[in-house]
Amino acid sequence: MFRIASKRSVSQTLKGARQQSNQAAAPPKPPVQPPKKSGGRKGLALVGATVVGAGGVVGYAYVDPKFRHKVETTVPPVKQVFDAVLGESSLAKTKQQLGDIKDKVVGAVPKKKEVLPPLELTPLPPVLPKEPVHVDPVDVRKDVTPLPVKPSPELVAIKNKQLEDRLKSAIYSAEGKVRLATDAKLKTINAINDHASILKQTVDDAQHANWENVTAALQRAEAEARVDSSSEVDGRNYIDNLRKIVNDGKRDSVTATNPLLLNAQQTANKLSHQLDEINALVNKSRQESAVLNQYKDLIEKSRQQFALEMKSILPNVDIHAKGKNLNEDELNALIAHAHLKVDQLRRQLSDQQVREELHISKALEEQRLADERIASEQLSIEVNRIGRQKDLDIEKALVESRSSWEGELENQLKRTASAHSEHLEQVIRTQRQLFEIEQNQKVEEAVLRERDLHSKQVGAALSRLEGIEEALGSRVALDNENRRAKQFWIACHNLIDALKHGNKAGNNIDERRLPLTDSLNLLKEVNPEDTFVNAIISSFPKQATTVGTYTEQDLKNRFDQLYKIGRKTGAIDENGGTLGAYFWSYVKSLFLVDLPRQYTEQDSIDVNNTDNYEILSRAKHYVQVGDLDKAIRVVQLLKGQPAHLAHDWVVDTRAYLESRLLAQLLVAHAAVSSIRSTY
Repeated sequence: MFRIASKRSVSQTLKGARQQSNQAAAPPKPPVQPPKKSGGRKGLALVGATVVGAGGVVGYAYVDPKFRHKVETTVPPVKQVFDAVLGESSLAKTKQQLGDIKDKVVGAVPKKKEVLPPLELTPLPPVLPKEPVHVDPVDVRKDVTPLPVKPSPELVAIKNKQLEDRLKSAIYSAEGKVRLATDAKLKTINAINDHASILKQTVDDAQHANWENVTAALQRAEAEARVDSSSEVDGRNYIDNLRKIVNDGKRDSVTATNPLLLNAQQTANKLSHQLDEINALVNKSRQESAVLNQYKDLIEKSRQQFALEMKSILPNVDIHAKGKNLNEDELNALIAHAHLKVDQLRRQLSDQQVREELHISKALEEQRLADERIASEQLSIEVNRIGRQKDLDIEKALVESRSSWEGELENQLKRTASAHSEHLEQVIRTQRQLFEIEQNQKVEEAVLRERDLHSKQVGAALSRLEGIEEALGSRVALDNENRRAKQFWIACHNLIDALKHGNKAGNNIDERRLPLTDSLNLLKEVNPEDTFVNAIISSFPKQATTVGTYTEQDLKNRFDQLYKIGRKTGAIDENGGTLGAYFWSYVKSLFLVDLPRQYTEQDSIDVNNTDNYEILSRAKHYVQVGDLDKAIRVVQLLKGQPAHLAHDWVVDTRAYLESRLLAQLLVAHAAVSSIRSTY
């Protein structure tokens, strides 16, 4: 079926292209008369068949590259449509890949070098400067269209089950509401007929007329009409809900093929047609009742006219009174009026017959118009029903044909897959032969590269042997330098020990300060020509070389005293204070308890909101953990009297830290020198 559709589509495309080329210069044709209303269905079917044929051509071109190539060769404009919908042809890609591989293989085969004669040099024309050309960037990448994901069978079953449950519930509810509306409409028809019957009896039997029964029948008919109108609205709402569920199921690709959708749509059409038919019956009953109402109005009008005539003849007599006898004069007047009235009626009889014929023709015309209106409504209802039934039949035909289409498409896909696999096998065999040729060429090139690499490695080994001989010759000098580096390292550690412990024989802080002049002179004697060592030695503080620095433990002891005095004077500013201020600061320090806390490197200090007590607490923590560098930084944030008291401690501690840092640099230099001379 797809082959037939594709051939028809191709032939139609060729025919249309030829007609356009032949009619390019032809005069315009007269406008075609629009088709009649009855041909709309045929046009819709023709458009649907065209769309299905075009889809079949595109689908077959997707699964059969040869057919696609044939169509593109026959109709060149189709190639752009196929490239936009299906992408580039796989056959063209395969040919291009084979051409690229062939070019690589041919390029890998060595060719004889041809010596070309030198070309004659011709002077080039002078290059004239040109304005740069501005080119707007254009994005040539194609939009990636995601492929639709096929739902799982479990999801399909779940969605179809949910749709069937909704449809069954909606059908049951709609049928119930339509049944109630139909019953209400039938009650309305019965009430209208009862009202018409009672009205006819009352008008015919004027002596025993009971107009209360007529009024009650009219009220009952109106009440039934209100009830059936509400029931009809509910029924149509439920029918619309059923149609909405059907349309939702058709829009979903998973549930579009559910067979219950067609049954539900057919049920909705049947229920809607049932309501339309019962409405037509109600309108017909109301039309018949309207005729009786007109008849009643005419009777009432004639009775009123007769009453006026009698009142003009006998003004003192109440004609509606019962049990009253007329006298002789009144009877004579009444008889005379009756004779005159009879003569008048005889004279008017001929004229009245003509008028009655006109009235009859007018009544017949009104009845004919009413019948035409009712027939038109019934015709419209029937046309709508037939149209919906035709749409439903078309959908049924599509559903029945879809299974055959899918089977034929599956067979065609299997044949195409087998042909494609054979084509791939042939391509793979060709690529394998080309790969073997290219691989042999690569093996020969690899052998040549290995030979060159072996020659280079032999030369490098000879060079390394020569370097080893030279290294053994200079090893003695390195050993001497290594011994000197070890001596320098020991002297540096002695310097650090002197900094840390000072004069161990001293009894107080000042006696434990040891000048570093002797230790530094010893370092100069060990490395007299090292510029780095000389620069470091000259950088030592003058206090450390002449007097010596305080030991680390002495600095910690001094800080303990500074901490106690600083807390007592923490509330005194730079200008000092009175005796009362000092007493208040002392009392405040007694009540402030410094709880032990742990500080980390991530803790920040807010200089504007931090007082002296917080600064002293942080400095005490850093002194206890041995981090004098951070302790100095924190102590320098003190304000007022504690800052003045901590000045000397900061100066001495800075001198100690500077000396220790320089000594550590010398130790690192000694270690590097030892490693360098060893390895």
